[in-house]
Amino acid sequence: MAVALSKTLPPTNSLVVFEAAARHGNFTRAAEELDVTQSAVSRQIQLLEDHLGTSLFQRHSRGLALTEEGKRLQRAVAMGLEHIANVSADIRRKRGPDELTIATSVTFASYWLMARMASFRASHPGIALRLVASSPIIDLTSSGIDLAIRFGEGEWPGVESIRLFDDEIWPVCAPSYLAGRAPIRSPRDLLNESLLHLSKYDRNWVTWEVFLKDFGVEEEPTLRGPTYDNYMILIQSALRGEGVALCGRRLAEDFIAQGDLVRPIPEILRSSRGFYLLKPRDKQLSHTGRLFEKWLLDEAMKPAAPASE
Repeated sequence: MAVALSKTLPPTNSLVVFEAAARHGNFTRAAEELDVTQSAVSRQIQLLEDHLGTSLFQRHSRGLALTEEGKRLQRAVAMGLEHIANVSADIRRKRGPDELTIATSVTFASYWLMARMASFRASHPGIALRLVASSPIIDLTSSGIDLAIRFGEGEWPGVESIRLFDDEIWPVCAPSYLAGRAPIRSPRDLLNESLLHLSKYDRNWVTWEVFLKDFGVEEEPTLRGPTYDNYMILIQSALRGEGVALCGRRLAEDFIAQGDLVRPIPEILRSSRGFYLLKPRDKQLSHTGRLFEKWLLDEAMKPAAPASE
């Protein structure tokens, strides 16, 4: 049986006072913000420290500093209160029956979804779409999100996931990069090319080492190109002709179709991961949500750019 939050949480008012005091590093400024006395702030902090059995602040002649336990609590309280504030603001905002909020990553929105949204808006001009371009999935319902699109294995807590399409990884580059260079005929030939890299922050990302090894190439590239910490910057570098990048097929297909990017070799690395449509398990989709879901699934079924070179 779940334990009641009232039995495990510290006093709620003390947490609000602690957040202000920790943010300001000063009881007096926290008191001014909360419109209470400095002694009232001190009492609430003492109450919280007694409840937790540890000191949260170190008192110095020049002011206050958080202890290590205080820093831990500040991070948790700030995240929790911010989430509550955001949810409260969304609840207060009056949403009409024809409003729809879609969450996805900046990359997917920029390189696939936005190019196709005009057809949905043309078919349903009365629906007001709100696109939230962010990566974390916490709680769709409490965040006011109707549907989300994410990349991964298909398992996320609290949501039903529908696979939109598989992921296939291609090497791509601008036609200008190939101009005047020796032909690239195989993955091994890539060892002598300027390869564009993405920092290994995303566990879903396929590195050049993984791609080359899958085709029997164990050696390190002789010419290492620049490394970027953002996928969109990586693709922009490829579009400028600065090297060869790895790109997901569905994210590259519009660039391929327009001739902005080409595939120097036909090899494809297939992944078990894919793009998924996510919807809350605890809330039935609205009529507008069902319309968007059908439209998105239809768009995902449309043929992608040819898999051949």
